[in-house]
Amino acid sequence: MKKTLATILLIFIVGSAYAETFSIGGKELIIPTPQGFSRVTQEMDAVYRMSLQMVDPENDQLAYYISDSDIPTAMSGELPSLERTFLLKVNKQLKNMVVGSKDFIELKNTIKRQNKEIFESVKSQIPGLMKGASEGISEEFDVNFALQISQMIPLEPHYETDNALAYSMYINYGVSAEGTKEELIVSATATIVNISGKVLFLYCYGPQGELEWTRSASKSWAEDVMGSNTQPPAHSSGGRGMDWNKVVEKGIVGAITGGLIALIFGVLSIFKKKKKG
Repeated sequence: MKKTLATILLIFIVGSAYAETFSIGGKELIIPTPQGFSRVTQEMDAVYRMSLQMVDPENDQLAYYISDSDIPTAMSGELPSLERTFLLKVNKQLKNMVVGSKDFIELKNTIKRQNKEIFESVKSQIPGLMKGASEGISEEFDVNFALQISQMIPLEPHYETDNALAYSMYINYGVSAEGTKEELIVSATATIVNISGKVLFLYCYGPQGELEWTRSASKSWAEDVMGSNTQPPAHSSGGRGMDWNKVVEKGIVGAITGGLIALIFGVLSIFKKKKKG
């Protein structure tokens, strides 16, 4: 009976979480949940604690979404596979600024012109990011973690509208923990959207062979998000002389940190099994 009630409650939670309202820089934004996914909550203890370790210094993490099929495992405190995930972030500098359509065109043009060059500049930040994440995970889960990124391959933008631009990437992660070493290549799609004058970063992650899934799923989510909010104004307000190269750079940093979770959970699961054995 208890199991039945828990299942009913779980279905209710998942079904009722279709969209949420976020207050960002004085704007109320409606963010639909990606189809087939749910936002991670504190009740999903291990996943929730891990998601907090994936924050980066440049962006505020607003929500992390996992597949509905992973929720029962997450709710039990166990470690799901998390092969497919979504992440929602906002740039700290942009969140209090209203970005007009004209400036958003400049942001999109910067990505189209210089994305690969900006990826190269981000490489110098990777060791520091990985060191911080490793230390946080080691302390939180009492496991000696060492994270690294051996390669990032950015791809050309593949989806564009007036208020959105998306590009994909492959990220090669490596991790060692208590004698266990693993590598994982993740497919990721980053979509930058401008809704009601607020620029958000929408990230989607999947296994190496599921690049097309990340693209199609990201497109569906971005279209739902844009369709649920108003158009941005023509002109910006609340900011002065934005360096769009820096904004793009911070968006890449946000994508890199978010893609770590699937690998880390895989290694934690292996380590846990070894420890039990």
